[in-house]
Amino acid sequence: MAFSVGLMSEVTVHVGGHITLLFSVKSKQLLARNQGSRGAGLCLEDGVQSTARHLSKGPDKISVTTMEGASFEEGNELYIELLNSFRELFKVNSPVEIEVKLELPISQGFGMSAAGLLATSLALGELFDKGSEGQLARLAHRVERNISGGLGDILGLWAGGCELRITPGSPPYPGQVIGFSADVSALLVWDPDGMKHTSSYIDDPDWQIKISNAGEAAVERLEKKSWERSIWGILLDEADRFAMESGLLEEVERANLLSTVIEHTEESLSPHLCMLGTSLIIVPKSLDQEFDYTELAIRLRSFGLGVRETRIQ
Repeated sequence: MAFSVGLMSEVTVHVGGHITLLFSVKSKQLLARNQGSRGAGLCLEDGVQSTARHLSKGPDKISVTTMEGASFEEGNELYIELLNSFRELFKVNSPVEIEVKLELPISQGFGMSAAGLLATSLALGELFDKGSEGQLARLAHRVERNISGGLGDILGLWAGGCELRITPGSPPYPGQVIGFSADVSALLVWDPDGMKHTSSYIDDPDWQIKISNAGEAAVERLEKKSWERSIWGILLDEADRFAMESGLLEEVERANLLSTVIEHTEESLSPHLCMLGTSLIIVPKSLDQEFDYTELAIRLRSFGLGVRETRIQ
């Protein structure tokens, strides 16, 4: 889930991104810890690096940097809210500096808000020697629900690898999730002009119904199987079925992106939409197969698409 490098005055934590392949919306519960989703997804090696360090005096300093190295000031509010919540929970008042570096684009279904919140929460916890991993993950989940930034990303990251979220909610409880290590290379592809905030779907009643009906049916089928590497092909089929039955594939931008990628992708590879960006992930049809994506990446970039090679945990 994360690694950290710590000194008494500074802690750095890295958390990979998360891609949802299929899901249902469970956001009506009163308490944020009970909100979330049932579904399945993939945890990535690339994600967010967060550094927290003590300051001798205030005010706090917070900076967020995009994958291109540009300042992303709009992202500061997310971490201000997390820091305020951390202080309230653990009664900490010391001034801090938080530096967040994003390795993937935002609002493309790569779980950047979840990875950033979890990495920062864990970094603050280690810096001040406060809280268990479970408490810190629950805090990150609560903040993400407050902004409707995601449903089950943090629960998925709790399991790692290829995960199935069985009970919605925050980790380690009441959310329940299982996972296995996929350990395979993958290619992320996105339309740079197609960013969509998750809230535009999960807060919309019509989308909620269509997504949840398709997602619940998929999870019920997957729950009957052994959640291990042998389920890979079945999961990929379920992801495609969900994209169709939820109506998310009917949106022109997603349909065009998928069509373009399929046209230029070899038969041994399998492209799947990421929920909820205008993006997709290309993976081998078999977990025992590694693939050199260099030529495919060059080809897709020539169409103006964003491309990044990563690994599934």
